[in-house]
Amino acid sequence: MTSNKRTLIRYGREVQRLRHEAGLTQTALANRTQSSKSQISDVERGKGAPSASLRKSLDEYIGFGRLERLWEDLTGDGRPAWLDEIATAIQEADAVYEYQALAFPSYLQTEGYARAVIRAAAPWLSREELDTHTKERVARAQNMADTPRPMLWLALDATLLGRRYGGSETTQEQLAYIAELAKQERITVQVVPADHPRHPGNAGAFRVLMMRDTPDVAYVEDAEQGRVLTSSAAVTRRRMLFAALQGIALDPDESIKAVHEEMGNLENE
Repeated sequence: MTSNKRTLIRYGREVQRLRHEAGLTQTALANRTQSSKSQISDVERGKGAPSASLRKSLDEYIGFGRLERLWEDLTGDGRPAWLDEIATAIQEADAVYEYQALAFPSYLQTEGYARAVIRAAAPWLSREELDTHTKERVARAQNMADTPRPMLWLALDATLLGRRYGGSETTQEQLAYIAELAKQERITVQVVPADHPRHPGNAGAFRVLMMRDTPDVAYVEDAEQGRVLTSSAAVTRRRMLFAALQGIALDPDESIKAVHEEMGNLENE
């Protein structure tokens, strides 16, 4: 596949780091790899895709296997996702279509809800690590709320509304936040009935990112990690799956009514 800008920047930063670690100047590395200083500079700044021969030489002299593995991870379909890469891609997208069944998307979480979800998923984190992760997530959520793009369309399994991360008060705050974003037309929400006999969301959470200047991508989640899908066939399949979810979901108005009904249930708990 054609390497996108984020891939080139990440690869270039690692080349620069390893060059410094080896104590080499750009000129010295260029001499060893039979390239030029300007080529090395372009690679390190993410300005150009390195040829296969240059990647091989860079890996031989400073990577020792690490640069080739990084390149494969960054450019292969189904590769592991870098969390900051996904966060950046969402900000740069024109539209995001996302299905979730366990928790609201991280970029739409309140502070209390984010802390509870992170703690539940990673109980081994120290208090300091938990604080750091929560702060980063809340900052991304605030940025998302303050900007008009990307367009956000969520398909949520109905069981998600009944989950009580952080307790009733925290959940109430989170649901109210989602309802307010929908009222402001910042997001569109559709709730998928959990008892539908042909529920198309059984493969797990995913999102499709409609990009401005680069090919569209999909991001899928499993129990251990997320994966980025870049092939047009894989992205198209996720678009079709999202359309199938929309087809059985409540309409946006009825979905927000469902959110308010759950808020009412919380008041009685």
